[in-house]
Amino acid sequence: MLALKKLITPQDERNAVSNGPELQQGAEEDLEEQGEGSEDEWEQVGPRNKTSVTRQSDFIRTPITDVFGGHIRSVVYQQSSKESATLQLFFSLQLDIQSEKIRTVQDALESLVARESVQGYTTKTKQEVEICRRVTLEELPPVLVLHLKRFIYEKTGGCQKLIKNIDYPIDLEISKDLLSPGVKGKIFKVQRTYRLFAVVYHHGNSATGGHYTTDVFHIGLNGWLRIDDQIVKVINQYHVVKSSAERTAYLLYYRRVDLL
Repeated sequence: MLALKKLITPQDERNAVSNGPELQQGAEEDLEEQGEGSEDEWEQVGPRNKTSVTRQSDFIRTPITDVFGGHIRSVVYQQSSKESATLQLFFSLQLDIQSEKIRTVQDALESLVARESVQGYTTKTKQEVEICRRVTLEELPPVLVLHLKRFIYEKTGGCQKLIKNIDYPIDLEISKDLLSPGVKGKIFKVQRTYRLFAVVYHHGNSATGGHYTTDVFHIGLNGWLRIDDQIVKVINQYHVVKSSAERTAYLLYYRRVDLL
């Protein structure tokens, strides 16, 4: 079991942080909301005196947000306009693994922060404009949950499972390239290095059925346990990261090493 109390910073040592819309919302929704204005909006001056408008809104702080909550910076780039950024709270990073180029968790994280074009966006005056969007990590949580998106929804309304091996390490270092420019020099290596302590697997080839099991690192045993309903057994760390045809990793739980 995690010593969660150790991960929670006392209230008087940490100020409440704000966030914007959920990560799943698209850039079009971000732009619409940003056009409406907000009390929590300010202008920042970055490198080369480049300005951007940053927005955030309040959220309720709880022990859950203290343990699992991180922040991303979602930036929208529009020609002849200031950059528009929104700070957003996340409890897990949802990683798209559909591309054939993505074979590891590191590949998926790099893809997450890659700049993407948004087609078909029109302004309030019905003029179509070209915009881009990029997400970077603004604040890293004590416990980082990586969600491998294995269930793909089709336009016809159906859902398919993506059966694909994705390699993931026991020790994961979050590259500086994934961080927002303003925090790259503030988050030290030990604060962006994580260690795996749990994996949730999905068994089966169907998105509408199957079975879930989990591997968990037990601090008292200093080793791994495999839990399958009422069956619990000790396993070697090698079997945690070893790929298997009968099960695919679905959720990865990492804990910051400076909090171990």
